Amino acid sequence: MNLKLKRLVRTSSSEQYALFDLDQVDEEDQLPLTIGKLDLHYTGEGVYGTILLWDETTRQLKPAQRQAFVYALLDEISQPMGVPNEYVVEFFAPTLDQYEVFHNVGLGDEEDAVGIEPAHDAMEDLPKRNGPVAKQS
Repeated sequence: MNLKLKRLVRTSSSEQYALFDLDQVDEEDQLPLTIGKLDLHYTGEGVYGTILLWDETTRQLKPAQRQAFVYALLDEISQPMGVPNEYVVEFFAPTLDQYEVFHNVGLGDEEDAVGIEPAHDAMEDLPKRNGPVAKQS
């Protein structure tokens, strides 16, 4: 997977991004395959958001890869200038079996974000960076 984010909408308090896999092409229009979307809402208290991945994409990711993918996206969006760095983001897949809430509300610097612990071993299997996407460490 070669992930790319494309901002679709930006307002004074929200953004919406389309998520693309540059390694896959939509057969109908020969454009990179859309694999999901990310909605973010900025408030005085922090960032609230929703990550949606389409069914085919979520079936291809192992749980540890999916969690690493989400944490990588959160690393990218959790510290925009002028916005508190606390976040609460819900992850949805077509079936609610994989529903998960990720947040860092009330955590100190030494504590990990809430949700399932980041799968650092799975980072090798994460998308390659292409454009404004999450950092891989």
